[in-house]
Amino acid sequence: MSQRKHVPYDIIIVSILPKLPIKSIVRFRCVSKLWDSTITSSDFISTHLSNNNNNNVSDHSYLIHMPSVITKEATHSSSSSSSLSNPVCMVACDPKFNKISEYKISSDFSIEFSNIVGSCNGVLCLADSSWNPTYLWNPSIRKFKSLPCLSKYQWVSAGFAYQSETNDYKVIKIYSTSEPYIKRHAELQAEVYTLSSDEWRRVGISLNLIRLKESHSSDTFVSGALHWVAWIKEDFGISRKKILSFDVNNEKFGEIAIPYGGKIHPEILVVIKGNLAFISSEFCYAPGIRYGVWVMGEYGVCESWNKLFTLRLGGFESIIGCTRHGEVIVKTAKTKYDAELQGGIHFVVVIIDPVTLNEKELIVPHFPTKATTFVESLVLLDENPDKKIS
Repeated sequence: MSQRKHVPYDIIIVSILPKLPIKSIVRFRCVSKLWDSTITSSDFISTHLSNNNNNNVSDHSYLIHMPSVITKEATHSSSSSSSLSNPVCMVACDPKFNKISEYKISSDFSIEFSNIVGSCNGVLCLADSSWNPTYLWNPSIRKFKSLPCLSKYQWVSAGFAYQSETNDYKVIKIYSTSEPYIKRHAELQAEVYTLSSDEWRRVGISLNLIRLKESHSSDTFVSGALHWVAWIKEDFGISRKKILSFDVNNEKFGEIAIPYGGKIHPEILVVIKGNLAFISSEFCYAPGIRYGVWVMGEYGVCESWNKLFTLRLGGFESIIGCTRHGEVIVKTAKTKYDAELQGGIHFVVVIIDPVTLNEKELIVPHFPTKATTFVESLVLLDENPDKKIS
């Protein structure tokens, strides 16, 4: 009688489990205390994330919608008549936006006018206009963590990033001590939250920072730094538009020059094929708006800025963002007869190919509010967040 052959435990943990879907891995925590402790270890979580990133280099998902208002009443509602009564986070699961997934939002969230501060390794940082409360949320495993309360100074911009050197996550808030925020005269300060310490610390801004382009989110995390459009004072009191950077490893602010001495006007900072990039508005004689897409070939080297292509859009159109491959996501107006509208303008979402400039209309249940990469992960599984997996 032949004996059963068992797969060695080490083979299961190292070669099999990290390649399985998130839902399967979470269920396997119930096998034994040993499996549970292994799956929730930081080493296994890092291995699983690395495996996901390596296997999906050209197939990342994109977070494209988050409701603007999240209340306990809405998340407890059984109605599905609107996004307000049944709030979900919407993710495009493939680079062509053909498959859309929805993640139900926890009933323990309570955010008015929610802002996506950033998305990193499957974790979202969410905050409202007051920053109290602020959450780190992993929709894949339905876990979230509330961050400690902050001082109630008016915040101007923010960012969320992964610090690879220490396998840690950081949230940075740039805020004004003036009430209300006066763009040209406010004193700007910064605080950094570190997940491992669960604390906020003040960090110095050594540059003569005049003001920032107001944005409650920043998904331009590239080369170990976060980036914002800013006005920085130089010699003789001259202020120039530049890109403000924050290195998450040494926690130092820096500046990156914009082509043509800052005369170009960046509207949105993005990341294209791993490089820092921006979309700028340009003067156009013809009706509509013309946009240029610029990419920095060598990080930190101003001479390496290169204009990839130009888009001409109508006056009713707005750019939502870019994919990692350079496709531009646009909310655009179209004239179409509809029995209810009885003709007129309605809005659709299109994705524009950077090479051919061909447009593809996206059929999505909610208008996109964001275009940032997203990957399913187990990050936060080893934490003790406020909400267990349900």
